[in-house]
Amino acid sequence: MTAHLKFFKFHSDPNLVNDTNISIGDYLIALAYPSIFIITPSREEKEVKVNKPGLSIEPDSYSIQAFLNENPEFCETVIEADEGLSKFFKNWSASQ
Repeated sequence: MTAHLKFFKFHSDPNLVNDTNISIGDYLIALAYPSIFIITPSREEKEVKVNKPGLSIEPDSYSIQAFLNENPEFCETVIEADEGLSKFFKNWSASQ
């Protein structure tokens, strides 16, 4: 398991395992396939394309945690899409 996937798992609320979004600190990260949206603390919205050939997911029907578990190659891309989230990851990583 990559450090980036561990980061998402560490910050996942077990009560929200089936949710399409996840809160990490003051960030909201939402799966709206074929994209993942990052809502920053300043309410800026960033979009990361996560389209995979042959994969079809209906809106609001698939857990972001399940998606990232099955497609861990997108974890780093999502984290690196925002400078603040990337710093949050690096600080978390250094404490592990």
